[in-house]
Order: sequence, then structure tokens, then C-alpha cells
Amino acid sequence: MSHSDGAFQARRLGYPQLREARRRHGLLQGHVEPYRPGERVRDEDGLDVAALLERHTEYAAKVGCGVSHFQVMMTEHGTQCFRVIRAEGSGTDFSYLHCIAQRAPSRKQEVSQAFRRVARFDLYRARDTFFAAQVGTDGRVSCAVTGEWVACDSGHMDHRQPMTFEVIVTTFLAGRGIALADVPLTVGQDDQVSPEVTDEALGEAFRSYHTAVARLDFVKDTVNLAQASRHRLKPGRITL
Repeated sequence: MSHSDGAFQARRLGYPQLREARRRHGLLQGHVEPYRPGERVRDEDGLDVAALLERHTEYAAKVGCGVSHFQVMMTEHGTQCFRVIRAEGSGTDFSYLHCIAQRAPSRKQEVSQAFRRVARFDLYRARDTFFAAQVGTDGRVSCAVTGEWVACDSGHMDHRQPMTFEVIVTTFLAGRGIALADVPLTVGQDDQVSPEVTDEALGEAFRSYHTAVARLDFVKDTVNLAQASRHRLKPGRITL
């Protein structure tokens, strides 16, 4: 609930209460139901969201002059996150998973997110082309892993082994002798859901490389997320 100074007063929640809040309001595993993108979070739910925000490593920057309320917004990857609306009307996004972990993304994660942003429209086109060719009469296609019939908005294009997206990013940079720290990124800006590569030529070079080596399958969301963790490169395999 808003107060005269514009600051949203959060409940003081310990970890067990945070777990319950996440479960009760559908926050677990990237879901912020029952809200649709653009909807304002109810004040009673906003108390728990405010408590989560206090755990963010960039809390002061996210809050600014004080929080008026919260919204749910759609990311470019098709997932939902929260948006802070400040007392003076400006806003910015934040990840509740970041708040729970109280750990900022690693440089490797930021670089991967930025290059995924570079390739996002190519992935969308690949998805749309696949659906146009394979869609059944009920508007769904078969998941490449489970065989289940899946709607377009319930899955993602997955990078087939051995060239997972992480491997593609890693080999692209290694082949050019570029260290993670040297990839030019924008980070920490308002409403920047993911970092962006600021070197246009580097971004286009990555798009070309990605197009040449990526082999894509359409899989349901839960399979895609499970495979992402299982296929992660082990430390030391390739050093950047």
C-alpha cells in the first residue's frame, strides 16, 4: 500500500516465509500468476513482493525515491517478471530469482543473456517457420524430446547437442580471443530485462556464427529448462 512519502512498506519476511509467499502467489519457477503482463500487483501481494525486492543486490537503485506499486511485465524471452513503479512515475524491472538468491548474475551469465538477445529474432523466425510446416489441426506441434503436443507459447527452440547455446557463445568468443570481461555490454539500466551487446559488428558476427552452427528443436518449456542445467559446461573445459 502506498504512503504519503511514496515508499511501499514491506513485510519483514524470513526465508521460510519467503518460500511460502513464492508458493502462494505462484512465483516459483518463473511464474508470476495470476497476473497478466501490464497488470498492477494487488497491494496485499505487493507486501510480499516488496519483501523480496529488499533482498536485491541493487535494492537502492531499483527503489530510487520510493516505490508506489508493482506491475507484472513480459520479458523478451516469453517469461514474466516484476516491474517497480517508483513514486515519481519511473519504473524498472527486477528478477525475483535474483532476490531469492541474493546474488547478481555472473559475467558469464550476463554475456550469454546479451548474445541470446542478439539472436532472439532469428530464434523467433525459426520457431514460426517450424510451426508453419509442422502444426497439427489443433494448433500444436510435437515436442522433440517428450513427443507431447505443445502449443507455440508453451515451448522454446532448444539448441541441439553438442552445440548448445552456451557452447556456441563460448566457442565464438574463444575463436576470436575475446575474454568475457572484454565483451562490451550495457548493464543495470532501467527496464533492461537483459544486458545488450553494444558493439554492433560483434553482435552481427555472432548472429552469423549462430546461424551457421545452431541446430534447433522445439521442446516444451519444462524440458528446455531442465536440459539447460544438465548440459551446462563444466568449469575448466574452456577458459575465456
